[in-house]
Formats: sequence, C-alpha cells, structure tokens
Amino acid sequence: MATRETRHSQPILPGGDHNSGSRHTASPQPPPRRTPALEQAYRAADYELTTATGRHLFHVDQPAPAVAAWMRHHGLHRLVILTACNPGSQPMSATANAHRQRQLEAAVRDRGLAAWPACNRDPQGHWPDEPGLAIAELPDALLATWLTDFGQNAALMLEPPAAPRLVWHPALGRGRRNARSD
Repeated sequence: MATRETRHSQPILPGGDHNSGSRHTASPQPPPRRTPALEQAYRAADYELTTATGRHLFHVDQPAPAVAAWMRHHGLHRLVILTACNPGSQPMSATANAHRQRQLEAAVRDRGLAAWPACNRDPQGHWPDEPGLAIAELPDALLATWLTDFGQNAALMLEPPAAPRLVWHPALGRGRRNARSD
C-alpha cells in the first residue's frame, strides 16, 4: 500500500471497517526485552513524521512544537509512532519488514484510524531506518495489543503539550505513562 498524504493533509490511511479486530497480526514474535542499551537507543533515535507540509523531526522527552502545532491544526490530540519492522529488535530482511509494514497498514485501515508515514532512525547509522506510521488517536488497549502482535518493544507517544515519550510493550513497562524520564 502506498503511504502518502493528500495535498490537503488528509491521512494516508483514512479508515475502513471500524468494527474489525486485530486480524492482521504478524507471525509469533520473540519475547520482548528491555535493557539499558536498548532504552538508550530508543531515546537517542530520530523520529520523523511526513506530512503534506514537510517532514517533522522530533525526539523522546524533547518538546516538539512544530508537530504539536500541526496536530492542533488538524484537531489531533494523540499520535503514536509505531513500526512493525525488526520485531524484538532482531533484524529482519527488507522483504520481511515490508510485509510486516503492510500488515500494520492493513490493521490501521481496518480499525478506521488515520495515519501518516513515519520513520525511526538511528542517528549513528548503526541500525537500519524503520518505516512506520504515525497513528492518530490510537487507544491505549489497541496500542498494547499491537505492540504485542507486532513484537515491538516500544512506540513513541505524542500528546501535546507533553513532550514525546516512549510507551513500552506491556511486558516491559508499568503501563502507558511508564516512560517519562526520571
């Protein structure tokens, strides 16, 4: 599925059957792990949202005024940056990651959620870019389900005016508000 935004800033995945469950789950995933090195890698990553007005780069625990303004302009209260690539932080082939990404796109579409292209990047270049989606108004329970189904250790939550924060896999954290810096 092409991941594009219309020239009017409409989401790339405008919705579908709002009653669908999580039918598009990937194959069983390795158990999640949370180590100091992994947490540091997530915190150091560059997170990018692509919209019709350009690319917005932001980081964990750092204010993101441009993204907050874009969200406000579009009436959004929450964005979650989620990828389906490299489950459990275990590298997969480009083909496998592309297939997993299509499964995530289908799950988002089937739930009737809006989403825009996103990408997680290692600024040191030691880990490949991970395409993902910036999903609008993703409920907590569904985020927890998709973190599990797609084998992801964490996702990035934006709820302005708060700074972006990590939300860990249910088996790794203390819940949705677990990732604020101490």
